[in-house]
Amino acid sequence: MTDLIGLSLDLQILLVSGYLAYKTAVIGKVQSDTTEELILKVVAYGFAGRLLTFLAEAVWRVQDFGWSLQGDNFSIAHSAAIVVFAIISAMVWRTHGSRFYSEIMQHFGVYRDDHEPSVWNSITAAPALWDCVQIQLEGGKVLESHFPKLADTRPLQGVVLNEDGVAIYVTAIHHADGTTDDFEQGNNSGFETITYIPREQIRQMDISWKNKPRKRKA
Repeated sequence: MTDLIGLSLDLQILLVSGYLAYKTAVIGKVQSDTTEELILKVVAYGFAGRLLTFLAEAVWRVQDFGWSLQGDNFSIAHSAAIVVFAIISAMVWRTHGSRFYSEIMQHFGVYRDDHEPSVWNSITAAPALWDCVQIQLEGGKVLESHFPKLADTRPLQGVVLNEDGVAIYVTAIHHADGTTDDFEQGNNSGFETITYIPREQIRQMDISWKNKPRKRKA
């Protein structure tokens, strides 16, 4: 920490913006980055934020908007812009860049990997509309959450996925003997019940999904 504080202000801003961008790009994903990879990604995102800020400031000056900041005000605005642009670059990479890069590699036959570090990440990162999730437990029981049956006022989305397990609002339980118990959420004075299933209890997860419909032009 002392070594970090001793760095120049510009380098500190680059590292902080790069770290925030890195967290934006990987949060919710299973990560296996080595220390070297993490540092390089932080620096890369920080550099992207700094480059975009430089380009934005250049355009600002070329357009001769007539408004400028001086001294500490400029330093604060400049630093904030680097952070914002670094995070934006991470958002673009996570939503479009990584997938587009993978499609280019597949097109030229370089590899057929989707550029995600795990199959779990590939599933959670797919731009799809989810309708229903079924969690098959080790004991043979199947927990189901059918999202259209859930109220829009629930605290979280229909399913929460992370490295340690899955959380869903159960709308049906399918037993090993073929019987099914249905549950209607929201009957308890408007309260809903979310169920957490630890990863070690999950044998299989089935997802009902489809491509998100494209917005039509008016």
